[in-house]
Amino acid sequence: MPTSSTEAEPLDTGDAAALVFVEDDGTLGPALAVEGLSGAALAVPGTQVAVHWLELAGDLTHAQAAAAARLMLADASAEPLDRMHVAVGRVEGGLTPIALVPNARMAGWLGTGLDPDVILPSPMLLPVPGTGFVLRDAGETADYRGLGAAFSIEPELAGALTGDAPVAEIDAVEFEAGLSAILAAPPLNLRQGPFARRRQWKLEAGRTRRLVLLGLALAALTLLVQIVLILGYTFAADRAEAETAALSATGPERADIRPGFGPTAALFFEAIRATPNVEMTRLEYRPDGSLTASLALDTPATLAAFRGRIEASGLRVEGGEITTSAGRPTTELIVRPS
Repeated sequence: MPTSSTEAEPLDTGDAAALVFVEDDGTLGPALAVEGLSGAALAVPGTQVAVHWLELAGDLTHAQAAAAARLMLADASAEPLDRMHVAVGRVEGGLTPIALVPNARMAGWLGTGLDPDVILPSPMLLPVPGTGFVLRDAGETADYRGLGAAFSIEPELAGALTGDAPVAEIDAVEFEAGLSAILAAPPLNLRQGPFARRRQWKLEAGRTRRLVLLGLALAALTLLVQIVLILGYTFAADRAEAETAALSATGPERADIRPGFGPTAALFFEAIRATPNVEMTRLEYRPDGSLTASLALDTPATLAAFRGRIEASGLRVEGGEITTSAGRPTTELIVRPS
């Protein structure tokens, strides 16, 4: 397993800004403080992650690339692909790195008590050289990195993969110096798909106050609308009462006027209050004792419910053809005492 020039100290899993190496047995190993790292990163053994480099269409979404990789690697995995986690990396030299790792192994790494932002195979921590490969000695195995290549293997077997390409070994100082840039934009992060890190939503104090003020403003606006509607109904009733009184005072020739605005209006307003989504926009009292009203509503079913309540109270309703005014259904009704 990789060693570090910095002596590892006991890991506090509550401290997020560190690169932590995972041992071959799945336990947490050395931890490195990396400049600019805002969250935890986990480097897992390259021998436990199979990285394939595939040529995929450049216009695929992340999910489409993962699905295409599953189809292309169906015969490349010793385990069924439904038990494997597939992670898609960044295109490099025209090839896309695709990591295959058993779901159980991923769950084990995430069960170590650390909740990292990034999980990547240790070879992906190495810089990409201009030519050939770079090598980092990791004990029994070594990490190798080239353009469109990243693997861990015993040094005596590496020639089968590196061929005649030049291989340059980097020491711990060079390795650690390049970590900030690599972890700022990892070429491959295993924390995706079902193993993506779940972000906790936190409300800032200022945002909380704004939401509270917005809620209070909405409540006040709702109350104001109700008050305006009530006042509108009250003023309309007062005007109708005044019209009735004026008509009754015109002399004996108006003795045939039918009284009773108050009871008729009371039943009319009660039906409005009892029917949701009905709003009165105009009310006129006629000399014959009837009321002419303009209503705004939402659907014919609402109008039918309103008419039913009016007629059930003993009044007669005429009219009711629905038209559209200012983008909202409206209707004109004449309400008469029975």
